[in-house]
Amino acid sequence: MPTVRWQGPAGYWVSDERSLVDVDLVHGWMSQESYWAAGRPREVTARSIEHSLVLGLYTAEGEQVGFARFVTDRATFAWLCDVFVAAGHRGSGTGSFLVQTAIDHPDVADVRQLLMAHPGRSLYRRHGFGDLLRPERWMERPAPRGAATSADAAGRPGGSGGQ
Repeated sequence: MPTVRWQGPAGYWVSDERSLVDVDLVHGWMSQESYWAAGRPREVTARSIEHSLVLGLYTAEGEQVGFARFVTDRATFAWLCDVFVAAGHRGSGTGSFLVQTAIDHPDVADVRQLLMAHPGRSLYRRHGFGDLLRPERWMERPAPRGAATSADAAGRPGGSGGQ
């Protein structure tokens, strides 16, 4: 599939080119700075990037400062997850730009999109996400203890969601 690049505010841009994603940087964010993927092993992060639709957020100079990914079949379902913007680049609309670009990506714009987040995350509500319409139809099978998503395995809320 061809890669796409979107221009954003103040020179920031988003690309779905997987080869631009700095796996070590993303792993650091996920495993050390996120509440939902604390302690996630590097090999799990790398595998998740390899098998997902990924988006990197970059400065005008090309420094990666954000990340998001979709777990998707590109036909019926897209789970937005691992949304992260580096601390020094928050508060200026970059997170909103990343989320809007993600949900508008041509591979997933016309399919059901879901995400997991702490309640009250207004960023996602501003972009059309809301409570599940039929939560009684959803079930979860948590990862076994010691599995790849340590936050889920420990039973903490929001274990593998996104911001």
